[in-house]
Amino acid sequence: MRCHVREGMTITAACEAAGMSRQGWHKSMKRDAVKAELEAEKARFLAEVEGRRSVFVAQALEVALDLMRNAKSESVRARMVEFLASYGEPQKPASARQSPPQFAPGYNYGRPPAQRAKPDDDDVIHFA
Repeated sequence: MRCHVREGMTITAACEAAGMSRQGWHKSMKRDAVKAELEAEKARFLAEVEGRRSVFVAQALEVALDLMRNAKSESVRARMVEFLASYGEPQKPASARQSPPQFAPGYNYGRPPAQRAKPDDDDVIHFA
């Protein structure tokens, strides 16, 4: 379980590392006690990572500051200035869908008429 949860191994790779078969994993996952232990391991791992998060953020800020001061590329320095200036501001969610434009009240744009292809002479049936 630790290989799967903490090291991010696939179930197959974790089973190989633990010396068990994939079928043994799935059979053991049918037991409530094993499921509970897997969930407890996940919760412990997340709590540990969350506890170290402030250290990671501090290290990332130190690297960003170093890049801002010492990077040879002007664009890298500019990006670090933007990053450090915006640190702590709430993130705006990236939207995959753009909202429709908002028009002034009382004015409606009509839809253009549908364009229809003109029939060719071969398409026209003549009656005599």
